[in-house]
Amino acid sequence: MTVENRVKSQLIKSRRRLLAEVILVAAFVCLPESILCRAQEPRPRHDFQGWADLYASHPLNQGIDFQISGGLRYGDDQGHLIYHRISSGFAFHWHRFITIEPYYLHSVSDTIFGPQTSENRLALAITTATSWKHWEISDRNSGERRFVESARDWRYRNRVELRRPVTALHKQISVFVWDEVFYSSTPNKWYRNRIALGAGRKLSNRISVDVYYLRQNDGITRPGDLNTLGISIKTRF
Repeated sequence: MTVENRVKSQLIKSRRRLLAEVILVAAFVCLPESILCRAQEPRPRHDFQGWADLYASHPLNQGIDFQISGGLRYGDDQGHLIYHRISSGFAFHWHRFITIEPYYLHSVSDTIFGPQTSENRLALAITTATSWKHWEISDRNSGERRFVESARDWRYRNRVELRRPVTALHKQISVFVWDEVFYSSTPNKWYRNRIALGAGRKLSNRISVDVYYLRQNDGITRPGDLNTLGISIKTRF
């Protein structure tokens, strides 16, 4: 091959490389703006959600109850159910003031950022309760061993609740407020706080209902800062 042919061959390769680069740049520029924004959009930190929970218990004897519960959560940003769970366990009542609850929980969560995530959880909760004037005061401490996909985590939760009966519209109801903090071994810090304000009413000797507003602040989960409306139904069978 002569020198002239070699020069021509190099020029042809350079032109082809330049043409390919121009095509790639043009394709990127012409992409719809919505696609580009979606790719660059960070995970949202805030969300408005709806929570619904059902708790059922059955007395086995004077001091032991069998318990089963389930829950659903709807996310406004996702536009569909983002969480569901089911759990079962036992409640051991001791001297009216202390309740010990070992239980197992399985949950599935879903976000717009990835596939569904399942969790299996073994937990032990100890609740102490007392009364002061018209107030009922309870302090629930929970230790959880969490198996989230291939990850393992220990978590501690502490929830303090104040509740008192009141009369509204000639109906006997209760008003309550509670606050719960979360500590996780994975980030090794306190990372979440929930505070709720609501009202409850006994519909019968076996069924009671709580409705509430909940605010969550979370420094890790996305979305983690939540405004939530919730309903909790408790029954005995």
